Amino acid sequence: MNSRATQTPTALVHMTGPHPSRLKLKGKRFPVWSVAIVSGGGGKPMSKVYRCFSYRRAVSLSCNMARDRRLFLRVEALPA
Repeated sequence: MNSRATQTPTALVHMTGPHPSRLKLKGKRFPVWSVAIVSGGGGKPMSKVYRCFSYRRAVSLSCNMARDRRLFLRVEALPA
């Protein structure tokens, strides 16, 4: 049995959204997706939290971050 599969990762890339943004344009709020590297146990961001204004960009960013840093990717987001 692979012991790595049963261990909790120390860090992972986490993508969530859509969230309402603080940005208003012509009275409308735009959805925002968040991408961050979080600790495996607590889920607190370990570095900068990136905010993307499109689902497609957030998926691209999170996949690139996970691949470059060799981390797991957790997606808890839906398209708007």
